[in-house]
Amino acid sequence: MTTRGTQGVELAVRCDDCGGTARRHLGQFVRGRELWWDAELSCPHCGAARCEHAGPEPAPEEVREALLMAHGPARLRPAGPSVDPVAAMRAFREEAGVSLGRARELLAEFRQLGLTGTAAEMAIRRLRLRDHGVPAEVVDGPGRAYRHVGPPELWNGGGPGGRLLRTPAEFATWVGERTAAELAEPFTFVVDLAGPLRLAPRRSEHVACAGGALVLSAGEIGFRREGGGWAAEEISNQSTGYCPDVASWPAVASALDRIGVSRPGGFTHEVVFRHCPGCERHNIVREGHFVCVFCDGDLPGHWNVDDGAP
Repeated sequence: MTTRGTQGVELAVRCDDCGGTARRHLGQFVRGRELWWDAELSCPHCGAARCEHAGPEPAPEEVREALLMAHGPARLRPAGPSVDPVAAMRAFREEAGVSLGRARELLAEFRQLGLTGTAAEMAIRRLRLRDHGVPAEVVDGPGRAYRHVGPPELWNGGGPGGRLLRTPAEFATWVGERTAAELAEPFTFVVDLAGPLRLAPRRSEHVACAGGALVLSAGEIGFRREGGGWAAEEISNQSTGYCPDVASWPAVASALDRIGVSRPGGFTHEVVFRHCPGCERHNIVREGHFVCVFCDGDLPGHWNVDDGAP
């Protein structure tokens, strides 16, 4: 029996048999007490059709990325007012064979932010927690995930990324360490896949700030003092490395609310990114003119910078 958490995504790929454009369907789901994934390919040009994989095992990273980019991460959080820490850590350790230290980290994330992953991953983790008497619920995240689409040389795999800010106390510590000169200009930001904000100096690459990972949004942000606290004064989705849609705003709003920073109701400067289907180059749409600046081709009205193909 397949349970709640089933997700799929269909990608356009090259057919190895005829060279035409085929469709590849990737899926992940819970069957009984097992996590499955499958992959099927079909070509409308030559009729080729085959099942590439179907089995009970964790999905490869390329499949997870495609699902997260199409549907966004799901969040697993406690369903009751309290969590039995011993029972929860036992469930985490039995599920993945992690160390006691890692189980403690998962417990802290579960309590504070909620655990994130694909809908199927969170659905089976909820079942395993329930088996240990720990009530949990799976809820939708704030939107799709974005991967880096800029030059690969901008990320060399080094460093932990920008400063991760999960609580008002962590933000207070971070802002207290900044000089007046630093606070006079915006900072590079990304929203981590788990939901918190990551900050780095303005001229940092977004992919470096994210540690090379998927993000829920990215851009630039400036802060000002407001009363006894801080406010986000200017926020944009200006990131040519991730090219996030303006629809990524809810993830930014949630991250700022979490650290106690007041904010506007949306991006103060919206950047509209589009991919040209003709010349295959990325564009910034200005003044509602949906025409490619490189080849004069028409640009689509919907966000299309990355189709999620591995």
